[in-house]
Amino acid sequence: MKKLLLGTVLAVTAGGFSACKEDQIQEEFGVFELEFDHKVGSSSLSISAWDDTNYPYTNAMGQVYNVTNFGYYITGVQLSGPDGAFLEDHIHSSANPDEVHGYYHILESEPASKSILLKDVPAGKYNQISFTVGIPESGVQEGATGGILDPAAGAWFWNWDAGYIGLAVEGQSPSSPEVAGAFNPEHFVAVHIGGWKEVASNPNMVNNTKVITLNFEAVNVGENLEPSAHLYADVAKVLDGPSANIDFTTNYSIHSPIKDQPFAGNLAEVFSVDHSHQ
Repeated sequence: MKKLLLGTVLAVTAGGFSACKEDQIQEEFGVFELEFDHKVGSSSLSISAWDDTNYPYTNAMGQVYNVTNFGYYITGVQLSGPDGAFLEDHIHSSANPDEVHGYYHILESEPASKSILLKDVPAGKYNQISFTVGIPESGVQEGATGGILDPAAGAWFWNWDAGYIGLAVEGQSPSSPEVAGAFNPEHFVAVHIGGWKEVASNPNMVNNTKVITLNFEAVNVGENLEPSAHLYADVAKVLDGPSANIDFTTNYSIHSPIKDQPFAGNLAEVFSVDHSHQ
C-alpha cells in the first residue's frame, strides 16, 4: 500500500510540475523596421526650393518639372508570413495626441519620418506587408483630432467631407500656365489625392484611400533580431500611370476627390519593395 501511495504522489507531483512549466511559457516578440525612400523614375528624389528654375524630371508628355514637396499618410500596417505569422498594427485616433497610434505621415522633407519601427511583433517568418495610403474612416473624426492628425499641428486636412490629403506632390513646371494674381502665379503644379467616403448625394465625394500589398524576401522576427524592409515610392508613377498621365498645361492644380480619382488609381504602382534585411 505504501508503494502505491508513493507512486500516486510522484505522478501528481510530476503532473503539477509539467503544468507549471507550460504556464511559464511566454510568447516571443520582436521589432520590424520599415524604411521609405523616394524616387522619380530611375533617379532619387531631390526636393527643390520654391524659386529654383532647374527642372530635373520629365513626365510622359515630355514636360519638365521639379518637386518642392512630397509626402503621404499610411495606416493599417499589417505584416504576414508563409507559416501564419501575423501582425496588425494597432490604430487609434483621439483628441489626446498621446493616444493617437498607427498613423504615419511620411515626408521627404523630414528624414526621421521615413523610418517606422513596429514593436511587439510576434516572432516568426514574414514576407508580406500591406498598408493603406490615406486616412480612412477610422481616422476622420468630426471634431478635434490630436497628434499627427491635428490640423493645428500641420496635418493635411481639407474638411469633414473630403477628409485628409492622403498623398501630395507639389512642384513647378514651365508648362504650367502662369496666372497673375491667381492660385498659380509661378508655374505651380500640385496633385493632392484625398477623399475618404462616397456620398450618393454628392458625386464629387469619392473614396480615394488605397490598400497596398507588397511581397519581400522572407525575414525572421524574434528576440535580438532587427529585420527591416526597404520600400520605395515613385513620384513619376503618381503622375504617369495606368489610370492617368498628367498634362501640366491643363492639370496643374488638382485639389478635389473627384479630380484626384484617376491619380488615386495610379497608387498601386507607386510603391515597391527594394529589398529586405535580416
